[in-house]
Amino acid sequence: MLYRAAVLVFLVGVTDGVKVFCNATRAHGDVNVTQCFGPLGGAVEVQLVTPFLQGYKVTLKKNENFLFSRDSERTIQVENYSFDLSTGIFTVKDIKRTDDAEYYIEIHNDNGRLIAVGICSLSVQAPVSSPLLSLECLASGEQRVSCSAEGDALRYGWSLDGNPLVDTHLLSGSGATSHMTLKLGLSGVIKCSVSNDVSISTASTTVCVCIERIHIMINGFRAAIALLLTVALGVYCARRKKTSKAPKDQTLTAGNTHGLVMWRRRSSQSASGPVGPSELPERLPSSSV
Repeated sequence: MLYRAAVLVFLVGVTDGVKVFCNATRAHGDVNVTQCFGPLGGAVEVQLVTPFLQGYKVTLKKNENFLFSRDSERTIQVENYSFDLSTGIFTVKDIKRTDDAEYYIEIHNDNGRLIAVGICSLSVQAPVSSPLLSLECLASGEQRVSCSAEGDALRYGWSLDGNPLVDTHLLSGSGATSHMTLKLGLSGVIKCSVSNDVSISTASTTVCVCIERIHIMINGFRAAIALLLTVALGVYCARRKKTSKAPKDQTLTAGNTHGLVMWRRRSSQSASGPVGPSELPERLPSSSV
């Protein structure tokens, strides 16, 4: 019975696509099937067996179908598949979706004895495209960051100023998702890393205070100042009106008192005849205005 095992994959950049190396060599008697990954449109090199000298028979199968069976050749190539006996490396170029399969290689000596077996399961993945990183200011002042990319089986990672983002930095989401909401007060360089089993790509930007929030704060200050000025002006006008009303009332009262005295004097003269100087009432003291 065959078992599957994961293997460390090395990513190498090439001009015409992504190139991946996978070590699928096994110890004698090991029946595990090594899982390898190939980039769509790129190439993969699989170390299926240890190097051998020429003069051996090499048989390669793809899902039980023979790809080739050759003798005494250092390098064997069929379609986009090749095998180098001197290095033990099996290569698939210009990988297509149909190359997703299980590959099995056998090496026999001159006597027909099986001396080496290599097997791997190749899974094809589309490489990660360049991520698109965006920031959005929310009405409450928090910032929502989003990272989008194309590719298969994408995994996301985030960092702020070189340190991983943790839950204490976040209002919602997590460091393993494509979007999250940052808490207020965070600033610095935020980086999004997107990866799968065949490639990795990153994008970064600077996080600062939202301009919209600054505008809201400025407008709030303006409204508060306008309200305070309106209240102060109202209080000033009310006090000035009250101050100017008091002397006017006092003047009117003094004038009415003087008129009342003159009216009484005239009424007394009409009733009893002319009044002598001794009978005149004392002059009321005038009120000071």
